[in-house]
This record gives sequence, structure tokens and C-alpha cells, in this order.
Amino acid sequence: MRPALEAFLWAGPRAFDGTPPADAIARALGARRWLSLSEDVRRRFTTHDPVVYRGTTHTTLSPVGRVFAWCLALIGAPLPPFAGKAEASVEVSPVSGGMSWARRYRGPFGIAFAVRSIKRLAEDGRLLECCGGGWTMLLDLDVADGVLIFRSRKFFWRLGSVSIPFAAPLTPGQAEIRHEDLGAGHFRFTLTFDHPWFGRTVEQDGIFEDPK
Repeated sequence: MRPALEAFLWAGPRAFDGTPPADAIARALGARRWLSLSEDVRRRFTTHDPVVYRGTTHTTLSPVGRVFAWCLALIGAPLPPFAGKAEASVEVSPVSGGMSWARRYRGPFGIAFAVRSIKRLAEDGRLLECCGGGWTMLLDLDVADGVLIFRSRKFFWRLGSVSIPFAAPLTPGQAEIRHEDLGAGHFRFTLTFDHPWFGRTVEQDGIFEDPK
């Protein structure tokens, strides 16, 4: 295979199978930043048993964001296909090779929708968010004022060991996901996508609570 073609087809980091699912985010973040998070945040991201968080979200979609959401809904990518307020739940559980996150929404007219992804540690120590249909984000992690932040660096379509990158204009934009502990067993989840040409395409803000 020609080197240029090989570099294109294997452009993304491969997942690492040697790390227990509950340790992936802690390792990707690094000990110093991980320990700067509150105990409640660390607990939510190191669960060893299935857990469900319930709350409400409010979503805003630009016209371009709506097109991306409808198209990517066909493969289960993490974009809600409708705007407005919705009842929501987040189901977190360890699975083989990573941690599963399933977000379920019930929006206008009782419409139900679910998006699922698996967070997996890559061989180079970074984090992968693997969605349906092979849609994958390579994530950078950070902590700012006690808030855990995930930012997308690249998007890939993956099939086995093949990993084909997407140019930024062909995606909903750079993703930023924030987890902010509010105390008393509550936390805020925010999700935004910013496109290089069209600006803010997706914005979601939600408040969730720990199970009783």
C-alpha cells in the first residue's frame, strides 16, 4: 500500500484494550487534573456498576445543526434531532473495552430518542468517543475551575483498523462537553458544536441529579 494512502486510512489512534473501563478517563486526564475534581465528579466517571442520571435538557439547533442532527441520527451519533426542552436520562455502564453512555430524551409531542457512545482509551493515552456507524471523535480533556471539559480534536469514520478522517467543514464543528458539579447531588451537562463556517450549530444545556 502506498504510504500516503496508508496514512489516510489509518489516520486515527487505535483503541487500547488493556485498561479497565472505569480507569479510562482518569488516565487520559492525568493524576494532577483528575485529583483536582470533586469527589462526586470522580465517582460519576469511575462507576463500576450501571447507573442512571435523570434530568431535563434544553437544546438549540441552527438550520445547519438541524441538518447534521437529522443525518447523523441515522447512525446514532450524539446529536439530539429536535430543539427545545426535553426530559432526559443518562445511563452509564462499563462494557467491554470502555464505558457506555446512553442519553435518552423525550421531547415535543412525546417523541423519544436515544444516542449512545462508548468512551475508550486510545493507545496514545487520549480518549476516543465511539458512536454508532463508526462515527468517532478524538477528545482532549481539561479541567477549569473544577469543571471537567471534553473537546473534540478530530472526527473519524472507523471500521475495524481502518480510520478515515473528516475535514472540519464536513462535521457539525468542534465539540465541547462540560460536566459541572452543582453540589447536593446535582450537575450541569453542556454540549456545544462550533462550525468553522457556520458558527454555533448545536447547543444543549441540562441539569441532572444523582440517583437516590
